[in-house]
Amino acid sequence: MKKLLIFTLLIPLSAYSQGKADLSAKESTIFWKGTHIVGNNGHEGTLHFTSGNLTQSANGTITGGSFIIDMNSIKNTDEDDERGRKNIEEHLKSNDFFDVKKFPTATFTIVKIAPTTLPNKYAVTGDLLMKGISNRIVFTALINQNKEAISVKADHTLIRTLWGITYKSQGAFDFGNLKNDLISNAVPIKMELLFKKK
Repeated sequence: MKKLLIFTLLIPLSAYSQGKADLSAKESTIFWKGTHIVGNNGHEGTLHFTSGNLTQSANGTITGGSFIIDMNSIKNTDEDDERGRKNIEEHLKSNDFFDVKKFPTATFTIVKIAPTTLPNKYAVTGDLLMKGISNRIVFTALINQNKEAISVKADHTLIRTLWGITYKSQGAFDFGNLKNDLISNAVPIKMELLFKKK
């Protein structure tokens, strides 16, 4: 009975020690870039979030977080022609790439975050679930915070074939016979995120 009472008393203290900061979806963006293996041709654009949050300990240390990415929000930003831009976006939404009708969202869940030797830089480990396939990724993030908000900037390169996106991908035996229309498996992304503290 005594142990049960102590456990009951600890529940509100534990809950109180945890803080949360909600992602400002309107002020947060993923920038992506796709290129061909041969030449410098390619496309770039943006993706946006549906929602997200970071959890913090009582002393402000970030302990975790989760995010939902709106795959229907994918936009092309380098094509000037409106019809060409829409064609690119629709192709990226098709089952050649992200198949957004079947998989309208992707999720990222932080499983570990640790400080590095550089000021305000952290090693972030998390699981990215996209097209029904989950892969663990690791990247370095620049994180700054004040009493009201947390800003995060990070770069990473995704290998798209790990999530089953193989359209015009570079195979193991393509190095000696590269085609002009092969698309790089590596997709650099840049994230700029803003969180508002509760």
